Amino acid sequence: MHLELAAQLTIDGLLLGGVFALAALGLNVIFGVTRIVNLAHGEIIVLAALCASVAFQQRGITPIAMLPFAFVGGAVLGAILERIVFQRLPSDPAGAETTSLLLTFGVAYFIVGFSLAVFTGDFRSTPYLTSGLQLGPISIGESRLVAFVAAIAIAGALAVLLRATPIGRALRAASQNLEGARACGIDIGRMRTISFALGSGVAAAAGSLFSMIYAVNPDSGSQFTLLSFSVVALGGLGSYAGTLLGAAILGLAVSFAGFFGSAQLGQVMPYVIFIAVLLFRPNGILGKGAA
Repeated sequence: MHLELAAQLTIDGLLLGGVFALAALGLNVIFGVTRIVNLAHGEIIVLAALCASVAFQQRGITPIAMLPFAFVGGAVLGAILERIVFQRLPSDPAGAETTSLLLTFGVAYFIVGFSLAVFTGDFRSTPYLTSGLQLGPISIGESRLVAFVAAIAIAGALAVLLRATPIGRALRAASQNLEGARACGIDIGRMRTISFALGSGVAAAAGSLFSMIYAVNPDSGSQFTLLSFSVVALGGLGSYAGTLLGAAILGLAVSFAGFFGSAQLGQVMPYVIFIAVLLFRPNGILGKGAA
């Protein structure tokens, strides 16, 4: 393999991995506090991507300008879902886990139906920043570069919020030891709502960025749900650094497999990696074993 080709594929994969990381971080934030596996995660991403595409085509609003609106809209949707739907889960852990899967599955189909009614079943994308930057023999797509920078900025802001603010420390405490956090006076119900709002807001922001890279329709949500699960499983559930590492590895796998195999092979790489991780390292690269 030529060095220039390897560098080109590596850069493409890492740029893609940055947006993958943002999508997966939203899933990790929700699971960390609520222990809910959100099967509607990809549908929230796609809904935001469709809104960003329509906003650009009809109003000329760029996906970058849409980021704050996407985040706020996703956060409001997440908070409403947690308050109306997920607060009604059974109190016993086993029953809550099974019921949450069914509920999020139902929410996913509700969002799909809503999206079909509003946006139809057509594939949509955002033709913004379609040219590339040429650095010697290496070409960098402007849309991927801008999406990567925005994703890293949002992920960095999320890291600061979780580590340097009272709400962030409370969220981390609730994710590490629910009963201990409750004994310290932390309002667990409030933390659950905040985590769902924060995770859904981050997912929606990722959707706005994905609209510059992928063409999506309302039925594309399961693709992004599995993509996020693959990143989280690869890096380690509950690990922030693991999510970033897993996203980088998955982005590289998609880039190299898509070039040396086919576009279809690149698309199935998240499935392959997800199954391989579950078989050979179920705790992920940086994940900790469960008691």
